[in-house]
Amino acid sequence: MKRIVLTTGGTGGHVFPALAVASEIKTRFPDCEILFLGGHGPEREMVERAGITFKGLPAKGVLGGGIKKVFSSLWIVAALFMALKEIASFKPDAVIGFGGYAGFCPVLAAWLLGVPTAIHEQNSVPGVTNRILGKVVKKVFASFEDRNGSFPATKTVVVGNPVRKEIIGSGKCANPKAVLVFGGSQGAAAINDAIIQGLTKLKEAGISLRHQTGKSDFEKVRRAYEENGMDVERVSPFIHDMGEAYAEASLVVCRAGASTVFEVAAAGKPAIFIPFPQATHDHQTGNGRSLADLGAAVLIPQDELQGSRLADEIIKLITDQEGLKAMGSKGLSFARTDAASAIAEGIGDILRMKTVRGAA
Repeated sequence: MKRIVLTTGGTGGHVFPALAVASEIKTRFPDCEILFLGGHGPEREMVERAGITFKGLPAKGVLGGGIKKVFSSLWIVAALFMALKEIASFKPDAVIGFGGYAGFCPVLAAWLLGVPTAIHEQNSVPGVTNRILGKVVKKVFASFEDRNGSFPATKTVVVGNPVRKEIIGSGKCANPKAVLVFGGSQGAAAINDAIIQGLTKLKEAGISLRHQTGKSDFEKVRRAYEENGMDVERVSPFIHDMGEAYAEASLVVCRAGASTVFEVAAAGKPAIFIPFPQATHDHQTGNGRSLADLGAAVLIPQDELQGSRLADEIIKLITDQEGLKAMGSKGLSFARTDAASAIAEGIGDILRMKTVRGAA
């Protein structure tokens, strides 16, 4: 394996699994060159921080409308042309997409150029771009069982969602009342507001909070912590060392994106999931139920979210430390900590098949 293109973008939930696979590929093949093709979201900073070459392409989400709306979008033409140019120049052995609109054109371009392709579908309900690409790629790696028949069964393998190595088995927290709060890489206003509303109760209960707010709500949340006499140094727009953040926590309050669900499970941490209700096909609720049904998490729909209820739920769970440990253990039973390895091995299988056919 000499050159690989990884592609996705939009949110950390798409990018972090790709980076976990990149790390596994570099471990197995130290001389392999990796090119990351993404959009103009936060992925550039994340990818370059990991020491991987990044190139941006036009990309824009298309909510609703399905396949026809995707192909009628004006950015598709420019992005496909640029992707064709980049892939023809880089000459990768394979291209793998990790979902999202930013990853659509590079995988399609690779297929058009005859380069072996694969995708990874994170969520319990696939998005439109991966449903399209699933028809043409060599292999579909899935986080969850494909209960809706979205992909051809003959080329679909369930591997789980790749998790960064520093998060796996993050360890026991030092403070049994430590709670990690975040709403994904860009924050979640509903979770931020509920925490603010519940700060008085949480302070009285001696709860220690580490809170990733996202950029837009940072000043508002920080000010609320200051006014309530809470530790403002534990409030930040973004947390780069999530391994440390998980390790410190005895409970996590968060959204239910696929990456988050699998990170929480791999870290062995109990969670309160508040799914994003506007997620396509409400897939975050399905993601979160995978752990809630095991007794590893509590799920609160956003339309039922109130500051007092969230604070009461946090305090109830924190008070029962043995129950928390049991929840964390159940999460570990769900975790697929070998997902990145399975995808790297699967890419190798695709390349070996190509070599055998080429020699025939």
